[in-house]
Amino acid sequence: MKKIALVVFLFMPFVAFAASKADSAFQLDSIPDWGFLFDKGWTFHAGDNKNWAAPAFDDSSWQNINPTLPIGQLPQMRKAQIGWFRLKLQVSKRLQGQMIAFQVYQIGASEIYLNGKLIWKYGKVSSDYKQEETFNPNGRPLTIQLGNEPEQIVAVRYSFNSQNWYKGHGDEVFFLVIKRPEFAWVDYDSTADYFTHRCLVLGVFAILCLLHFSIYLTYRERKINLYLSLLNLAGVCCFANGLMWHFLSNANFKFADGSLFMVAAPFSFIILLLMVHDLFDHPKKLQFKLLVALCILVIPFEFLPDYGHTEVYLGSCGILVYIEITRISIIAFKRKKPGSTLFLCGQSIAFLSFFSFNVIDIFGLNLPYNLTLIIVDITFLTPSVVFSILLGREFSKTNISLKQQLRQVEELSEKTIAQEIEKQNLLASQNEMLENQVSERTHELSQSLKNLLQTQSQLIQSEKMASLGELTAGIAHEIQNPLNFVNNFSEVSKELMVELGDELDKGDVSEAKIISQDVIQNLDKIVHHGKRADAIVKGMLQHSQNGSGTKELTNINALADEYMRLAYHGLRAKDKSFNAELVMNLDQQLPKINVVPQDIGRVLLNLFNNAFYAVNQKAKTAGPDYKPTVIVETFFLPLQGVGGLKIKDNGPGIPENIKDKIMQPFFTTKPTGEGTGLGLSLTYDIVVKGCGGSINFDTKEGDFTEFTIKLPANT
Repeated sequence: MKKIALVVFLFMPFVAFAASKADSAFQLDSIPDWGFLFDKGWTFHAGDNKNWAAPAFDDSSWQNINPTLPIGQLPQMRKAQIGWFRLKLQVSKRLQGQMIAFQVYQIGASEIYLNGKLIWKYGKVSSDYKQEETFNPNGRPLTIQLGNEPEQIVAVRYSFNSQNWYKGHGDEVFFLVIKRPEFAWVDYDSTADYFTHRCLVLGVFAILCLLHFSIYLTYRERKINLYLSLLNLAGVCCFANGLMWHFLSNANFKFADGSLFMVAAPFSFIILLLMVHDLFDHPKKLQFKLLVALCILVIPFEFLPDYGHTEVYLGSCGILVYIEITRISIIAFKRKKPGSTLFLCGQSIAFLSFFSFNVIDIFGLNLPYNLTLIIVDITFLTPSVVFSILLGREFSKTNISLKQQLRQVEELSEKTIAQEIEKQNLLASQNEMLENQVSERTHELSQSLKNLLQTQSQLIQSEKMASLGELTAGIAHEIQNPLNFVNNFSEVSKELMVELGDELDKGDVSEAKIISQDVIQNLDKIVHHGKRADAIVKGMLQHSQNGSGTKELTNINALADEYMRLAYHGLRAKDKSFNAELVMNLDQQLPKINVVPQDIGRVLLNLFNNAFYAVNQKAKTAGPDYKPTVIVETFFLPLQGVGGLKIKDNGPGIPENIKDKIMQPFFTTKPTGEGTGLGLSLTYDIVVKGCGGSINFDTKEGDFTEFTIKLPANT
């Protein structure tokens, strides 16, 4: 869409129209270098009659139309599905018979006629959706020769079926530019360079995404690598915007293409917030929750028909997120958090670039095209690069820490060995003295025996210390071995990263990918040997980390009451008109059950949300006598050692033909955008696989649905 906007700006037409609608004609006296954009002078008529291409056809009764508007602003076109555009050209004598170039951008299918003759087809025009083939030529020049008549007719047979997914998010129905052929091809080549540049940046994001995800797979405790991988994945999706539409040229891919960007951009803001909070251990307070909610809320607004506001929504949301990230980085800088200085500098650059980009985009400022590309690259690449540098520094600090630990172990080993040698020498000296004293001082035998016993005790202690010395020496050797691997592979990885930068500068992406795979393998080996050294040191210090445990005795009655009201008020917040009767039949004899409260809470929330959704949907179609009701009942079966609860609603029930599918992942009866189909699937996994319980349901279509959960009870 940005490329088309640039074309619109560059190719603003210089046109003249006659006073009469019936005799209006576009005066074509000359063709400037930047060409003509025909956004006026067109007439339109719904229907299909190939006689309408004839120059002599009278179109005075046809409707004036601007086909460069989005489809959402042309309801007559959307309703017609197939129709004809006509444009009269009053060609000066010096242009008659000359070669010109047509550049066309469209979302539908078209046939171009000049003076009654078909000159080109873009896609396949048809009023039948199954037969229609939409196609966007993306401005590829079509060289034609004008006729020798002063008045010439351009007629376009056009179709865009209402069943196409694309809903008209800001792109033109039919966009015709006339240029001189040589300038048309120069413009088209610049468009190809633009998409080549996007592919290169996309490749950088893809490499970083795979690199950090690989590191995360080898060391899952470091969540920041997963977040950074997701951030780069969002960058891939953002820079893929326009590529499918450009290379595949189908209107449905246009919708999918734009949707990918509109979801990925807010998602990247959320990931940035998570990473900054985790990087600086900043508490996730109300601002964090509000910004995450805002990012999620922006997504449906972006899918509204584009009347110039959707980019404002996304840009404003991003600016608020960058302001919050800047605030957190300033706080971290004041507290002298590690890496805060570098991050604040990078964040400031990214913020300024993002702000400048949005000002340029929203106000349509005319900057050099290459400068705009640089601003976009800095905006999206800077966070990923800065985080990668910070993680690299952290790896370096880990290596330094390992060296320090090794040095301490070596010093301890040397000290132990020296003490052992000293004690061995002392023991030898004492033994020699005892041998001399036995022959000379037999009367001091008792004292000598006592000294001997003391010496034996010292000998035992010396043996223990000798064993300790051998152990620590072995540990030092074992640590030295993986540390050598860490150092060697770190140096090799550093050299490979330099080669990777050189290959990327050369544009050799294939060689860069090969080098990146070598780096990944080296990092795998670094992590492997780092873990070996870590395990040796932990074993030596007899240090163990005991998990805190995930399960605890939980009051199911209190949990059910809490999540029942949470779900109810959650739906009320979305729909103030919704009301339902809540019935709680809680068995006070139900003992506490050993479960993970958060997981069971997630189960309850899913089931309560489904129940309230069901009764709300039924309330929209049922009569005034219908009263939405949700009943929660807990129970305890001591003989079976089972406790649990039932959730019943008087909604529309579950149809017979989908009963076997509701527990399947991604199956949902809700409209697109209102449900993922994972709720009951995850509920089943938590109850059955995680808790060893069971979940069943009973339903009657049009009457009720009841879910029953049974869990092993601790009595």
